[in-house]
Amino acid sequence: MNVSELVTAEPDGASVRHLQIRGHLLKVVTASPEADALVSETFWPPGMLGVFDTPPGSTPRPDLTVVDLPLPPIDIHALLRRAADHCVPGEFELTRDYRLPRYDADTHTVFTLRDVNSDEVAALVRTEDRAVIVRPRSGLGDRWLTRIIRDVATRIAKAEGSLVLHSSALVFDDGAYLVIGDSGAGKSTTAIALARLLSGAGWMGNDRMHLDRHGHSYDVTACPLPLAINKGSLDVMGVSDFDGWPVRAGLPGAGSDWDQFQGEDKLKLSSREVHRFLGVDVVPQAPLAGVILPRIDREAAYRLEPSTLDHTSEVIRRNCFSLDDNLYGEDWLKVPVRHQAPPPSVEDFLEHLAKLPVLRCSLGSAADVARLADEFARAVRL
Repeated sequence: MNVSELVTAEPDGASVRHLQIRGHLLKVVTASPEADALVSETFWPPGMLGVFDTPPGSTPRPDLTVVDLPLPPIDIHALLRRAADHCVPGEFELTRDYRLPRYDADTHTVFTLRDVNSDEVAALVRTEDRAVIVRPRSGLGDRWLTRIIRDVATRIAKAEGSLVLHSSALVFDDGAYLVIGDSGAGKSTTAIALARLLSGAGWMGNDRMHLDRHGHSYDVTACPLPLAINKGSLDVMGVSDFDGWPVRAGLPGAGSDWDQFQGEDKLKLSSREVHRFLGVDVVPQAPLAGVILPRIDREAAYRLEPSTLDHTSEVIRRNCFSLDDNLYGEDWLKVPVRHQAPPPSVEDFLEHLAKLPVLRCSLGSAADVARLADEFARAVRL
């Protein structure tokens, strides 16, 4: 199959869906039920990263069409060889500091796709209004469609002025509480534990949150990255029946350190799996109500107190992905965006936080977590 056929044809028996992303329409075509199911599972519930399914029938012309096309590896390698022979070679940054070959022609660009942890090769052909993913029929191949949609949604959000923070979050009393901290600080454990223990609470997401300013307030939108959690955190929450969970990513393998309180290897759960296995409501969007700055340390004494401005500023500046994104580098896809706006400055955000509860806590045991839930509710309702 040559490039002209790739960028005009749609695979036989393909499903078609239309996604609305902040007023932009993305048409998604795939011949893989597994890839389509993964998209549904990832962007759940509706509104995660601002992505909503749009009923077919009355949709306008899409801003971008993404086609997911499974092919034999021999055909993918042949496509890349032809591109290398007939196009101008170059490089692009797939993710931060991870560069791969690209091949530019007059009417299209062919990008090499390869996960940083795998030798499996795929490709993406980008034309003016279409991106065609050409990849093997494999579990890793099925994930490329979701990765591209997430990349598109993130680029649109950042271009339109989202402030992006390295943060987990929970919802309590209909407000979003960011849980911000460095890697290993206990963001995920604190957010999911409070979501489970507080009556009427919900969990928003893991690792990064998008904040959009509207007048004098901020709305928080979750990014659909998996909850990464270790066995020690499950122990703290009293969860012990995980051995039978049929999670998509599987349990960490033998020899991993996930059974340690702060091990690097972790169990990964989608938002739908968080809801199913941990019994927690998932909320994709909510107005900002406050911030928690956690520290999990088994040797430290329990503490919950208002944070100082200096400590808050230090933690937030270190964990602001709008300043230094550890995942997204250049906009290699050239995502079409209608409106451009700068994100709020960190100074403006800190000034807004001065009006909200900002708490710092230290936790080291299951009893500490239960105590935090009780004292947190009282502290934010004062």
